Amino acid sequence: MKGFKYPILSLAALVLVGAMLVGPGRISAQSPLPAGGSLVQAAPAQTAVIPISSTAAVNNQVTLTIPAPPPGMYNYVCYLHYGAHQDGTATVQTNAVTTSTNFNSFAVKYSLTATATINYDKDFAFGAPATGGCAKSTSPGTATTFVGPAAAANLAQEWHATYYQGF
Repeated sequence: MKGFKYPILSLAALVLVGAMLVGPGRISAQSPLPAGGSLVQAAPAQTAVIPISSTAAVNNQVTLTIPAPPPGMYNYVCYLHYGAHQDGTATVQTNAVTTSTNFNSFAVKYSLTATATINYDKDFAFGAPATGGCAKSTSPGTATTFVGPAAAANLAQEWHATYYQGF
C-alpha cells in the first residue's frame, strides 16, 4: 500500500469533514450551561477610595477628620494635600507646623514670606489600594485627623485626602 502524497492536506480535509458531520454549535471551548443556569464571571476585588476635604475661612485653623473605621479596621490614606494661601495683606509664616493624630505624628513644616497672594501647596501620594501602597493609620478603630497650624491673619488653609478603611 502506498502512503499519502500530501499527509497535512489529508489531515486538514479529515478535520473539515468531521466538523461538518458534528454540525455547527456543537463544538465549543467551554462546557455548556446546565438548563436554567446563568453565566457568572468572578469580578476582581476592588477597593474604592473615598475623597474628603476641609477648608477653613481666612484667619481660621483647619482640621480634616477621617472618620473612625469599625473596630479592628484601619484608615488607609492614599493621597493627602495641604494648602496655605495668603490674601492681599500677607502675614509672615515662619516654621509653621501641621499636626496629626493616629498617623505616626505626620507633620508638614513650611514658611511663607509676607508677600501678597502667595501660596504653599504640598501633595503626598502614598499609593493606590490595588498596589497596597496606601499609608496605614497607627491604631485600629480610631479616627485620623490632620490639623493646620494656628490661625493667622490673612491666611486660608485646606486639607484634601483620599482614603479607605480596611484590615
